[in-house]
Amino acid sequence: MRKFTLSFLMMLLAVMSAEAKYWKIGPSSVTGMDFASINAAMSSSDVSKGDTLYLDQYYNENGDQTVTKKVVIIGTGYDTSLTDEQVVATLTGRLHLKANNVIVKSVRLEEVCFYNDDCTVDRCYAKRMRTQSSTAGLNHIYSCYITEYVIGYNNSNYSMFDIQNCVLNGNASYLNSIQYLTSSIINNNTIVNASGYQSYLIADVKNTQISNNIMLITDSGNNERALANGVYSSGSGNSIEHNILSHTSALEYYPTNKIGYGGSSSELFTQEGNYSDYYKLAEKSAALGYATDSGEVGCHGGMFGCPSGGRPQYIPYFSKVVVGSRSEDGKLPVSVTIKIQEE
Repeated sequence: MRKFTLSFLMMLLAVMSAEAKYWKIGPSSVTGMDFASINAAMSSSDVSKGDTLYLDQYYNENGDQTVTKKVVIIGTGYDTSLTDEQVVATLTGRLHLKANNVIVKSVRLEEVCFYNDDCTVDRCYAKRMRTQSSTAGLNHIYSCYITEYVIGYNNSNYSMFDIQNCVLNGNASYLNSIQYLTSSIINNNTIVNASGYQSYLIADVKNTQISNNIMLITDSGNNERALANGVYSSGSGNSIEHNILSHTSALEYYPTNKIGYGGSSSELFTQEGNYSDYYKLAEKSAALGYATDSGEVGCHGGMFGCPSGGRPQYIPYFSKVVVGSRSEDGKLPVSVTIKIQEE
């Protein structure tokens, strides 16, 4: 019953536009699916530039998927606690973005690989995001929860990223949270190293705007490694302002930063809830009002915010479906709760 109701909702979405085509991606056991995988949709001549692929909540793909057309891919968020279903669209293989202007929203992912220009990953959960081509242009990562790193192509071919309103909760052994970037934007993120390994939060980055971020080393063994030396040197070309840092010495070139926070996360955050909710600012947080626009420093300030659970904006979803255990007057009672993510 639940699988059918979700499929019915997605079919309603498919008639919202007379021009763009909408396709439903999910297992054949779910009523009304058009394709079983992203790869299958890309191989079909029926799917064209500008189309939208809606991933069913039961979509769970282990193999790598490759996007070769300019499409929009929309999942169901990443926090299973938001509904009684306890499932979300999930891709445990790599997602290769091999077309320009691809948009990926609200998907739980393993790794995103960028090859071209102006692709956007928004409201997703991922372990890793990386550039896989030396000729790739600027790509965008907004309001995502990332558990390992964002990394450019390599140390001789730096990449460009626009990273805003993300949580980077790095726990990859000996790997930096953000590395090999140039001419990029790193704004209004919460970047935390909880790995216990000797890695930096930001390293090998130049000519980049680094503003309004909270950057914390929560393991004292990491010994003041928030920013690598080259990031804050006078020759880096970086603009570093209005950040909250736990540790980084020799920031005399960038006096408009607050240093020495994070010994206790309660100094800054409410520490309530999961994912980005944990990093909402506490009542007397030093990050309140300190941003360049006098707003919040960290993932919940800035242009995009960091909504709970990564649900796609303005798309209704079932938060609860209850089917009665016995019929009443020959009818089976069904109760449905539908919500819309407005922020």
